[in-house]
Amino acid sequence: MIRNKLLYAVILVSLVFFYILYIDNISLATLILASIFPVIQVIILFSIAKNITAKLNIEDVTIVRNTQSKIVVNIINNCILPVSCATATLKIYNTLTGEEQTLTTMLPVSAANNQSIKFSVSYAHCGKVRITLVKMKIFDYIKLFSKNINLNISEEMTVIPVRSAVHPQLETSLTDLSEIDEFSKIKAGDDCSEIFNIREYNMGDKLNRIHWNISSKTDALMVKEYSLPVSSKIVILFEFYNPDSSLISLDKNDASLETAMSISYYLIANNIPHQLKWYNPKARIMQTEFIQSEDDFSFFLCSVFSNGSYADSPFAFLHHVTESAAHAFSHTIYITPVLSEKVFADFSQLGNSFRKSFIYIADDSEQLPSYFNSTDDINAIPVYQDIIQDGIDKMII
Repeated sequence: MIRNKLLYAVILVSLVFFYILYIDNISLATLILASIFPVIQVIILFSIAKNITAKLNIEDVTIVRNTQSKIVVNIINNCILPVSCATATLKIYNTLTGEEQTLTTMLPVSAANNQSIKFSVSYAHCGKVRITLVKMKIFDYIKLFSKNINLNISEEMTVIPVRSAVHPQLETSLTDLSEIDEFSKIKAGDDCSEIFNIREYNMGDKLNRIHWNISSKTDALMVKEYSLPVSSKIVILFEFYNPDSSLISLDKNDASLETAMSISYYLIANNIPHQLKWYNPKARIMQTEFIQSEDDFSFFLCSVFSNGSYADSPFAFLHHVTESAAHAFSHTIYITPVLSEKVFADFSQLGNSFRKSFIYIADDSEQLPSYFNSTDDINAIPVYQDIIQDGIDKMII
């Protein structure tokens, strides 16, 4: 635009010399017209600016990370004059990671008409994303002047983790730590207090499992399959620890969320209620969500996205040790993106959990330390970011 102004200034100076050299009505009229033309452009520009508006629409308010989403900016021109050139500026901000991105596009808008612009954007990291239509800028017809129209129209969307289909080993965990027993929806067991399924008799089935009432109504022997009781005293301890705010740490925290989501959804599918515990750095307290449905897990995600990460210490584990000393669990699952020998040793010594799983989110090329090994006291599970399912499938719940 500066170049256009300089060029127009050169034209005006040339017209002045032309008038001096050739004093007549044509040269005078040309000079006057060239002098007042910028004023006319400014008047037109401000007239259009008063009659132009914009709207921001997001097609999906919840998307999975690394998938494309559509952002639509609709510019509405109520003026009888067209806009030869307008720009729209979008700012995309992840409130969880602090990542920011600015998008700008240029387009014309016809008179008394509207024009839509579609942005296709993907998000590398989970979090709550705020999308703001910051401003529009419109130009006059020869781009001598411009007018900024501040809008600050915002919409929010949630970028959620990718859920992996996992199949860890599901075992009965009946100990004196359990208070309530739930039963698996997908696996039979030996608890005769609950019937899992009724099927036809197969060679080798126990005679005492024959369901005589149903068998008498059919032409075949029918047997009862009993249910597999599973403990509901399972806690997933989630650590959203981000000590260096690097890209690697952000990727690890995404993998932590995906690991927690995959495990939690597996438990939900098996009708196993459980707890998700995490540290809220804003309130400086531990928070607990009792998970029985996908909606409960969604609430957990919203809370984590709103609270953010922390860089000082593994606060979730430290607070869990002090606050849960008087409670008992059948299985404590600890998910962390940072490995510490002291935390690993202290976790293995927890006395209020019948089974303990330490899940560490590792880099694909990372060498694990020698102390990170499964023992009688702890199940050490490395989960690599690109193959989360392989790690979780090694678990015993």
